[in-house]
Amino acid sequence: MRIGLSALSFSYRCGLVGRGTDRLVTQPLSIEELLTLASRAGLHGVEFPFVMLTSLEPDYLSHLRTRLAAHGLTPVLDSDVINIPTLEQHIPAAASLGARVVRVLLSDILEGGRAQTQGGWAARLDEMIARLRHLRPLAEHHGVCIAVENHQDATAEDLLQICTSVGGECIGVSLDPINALTVAEEPLQVVKKVVPYICNLHLADFLVYPSEEGYRLVRCALGEGCFNFRALFALLEGFSDSMFCQIELVSHSHRHVRLLTDDWWEGYGPRDIRTVLPVLRLMAQNIQPTDEDWRTPWERGANEAAVALYEDQHFASSVAYLRSLGILSRI
Repeated sequence: MRIGLSALSFSYRCGLVGRGTDRLVTQPLSIEELLTLASRAGLHGVEFPFVMLTSLEPDYLSHLRTRLAAHGLTPVLDSDVINIPTLEQHIPAAASLGARVVRVLLSDILEGGRAQTQGGWAARLDEMIARLRHLRPLAEHHGVCIAVENHQDATAEDLLQICTSVGGECIGVSLDPINALTVAEEPLQVVKKVVPYICNLHLADFLVYPSEEGYRLVRCALGEGCFNFRALFALLEGFSDSMFCQIELVSHSHRHVRLLTDDWWEGYGPRDIRTVLPVLRLMAQNIQPTDEDWRTPWERGANEAAVALYEDQHFASSVAYLRSLGILSRI
């Protein structure tokens, strides 16, 4: 299995958290430093957003492709919410870097709050499908898969609808199993449904804290939270050769899923309560003490050194855990 590093595991140190505030890291990691982190850990790839690139000029992309090859890393590029003009630039640039996957989003919604979608979620989905149909020939021409992420907004059925409606081998899924919990779906059940379409998979773990409105999801190192990685990797057998996997230890802000409120459910159609029970069981079995401080160092206002150390420790522990499972070879 090819395991890579997502820049979002170091979202603070890469300067992706704190933009526009006085808490921005003083010296953000460069692309080269990110590549070094991944290669020293014995990883096989790296995922990073286009905003970390200093240019899309051919000379720069050629140089970066050489550096990626020198580190033995395969890139995955992150775009943003599906935008035709933007992706008409990003897809060729990704191909120039040797990337075969560009991750995209359906919306900027967080915490499953689909009720806020202007015009309704169904209309949003239809529009994104139309944009992907427009982009499909370009993606096929460059041999790049446009991978739609379930970024705290999409259900498994949404992802399946996108892939079957647009069609082709260059439209796929960038799955974050933990994000399934933000739309009240059980992560492993979502993996089972969409696994034939997954071309990029995010590896994350979480702790769950109760609230009167639902639950809060808080990041932690792989193996230190509630997610069953052994079951995940068993489900991926037979598919792992066709997908990339990224360690993505995001985010520094907790995710509050308010599924116990009526307003939250206005963003969804009718659902059989039996499909939600696995999520509620998972929450009940892994709930943290109510008096425990769930805030991350970032949310507590910790200084730069403390937040950076938090990221470093999570990454080191996650790599060690994957080695203990035999997913990563020991170096």
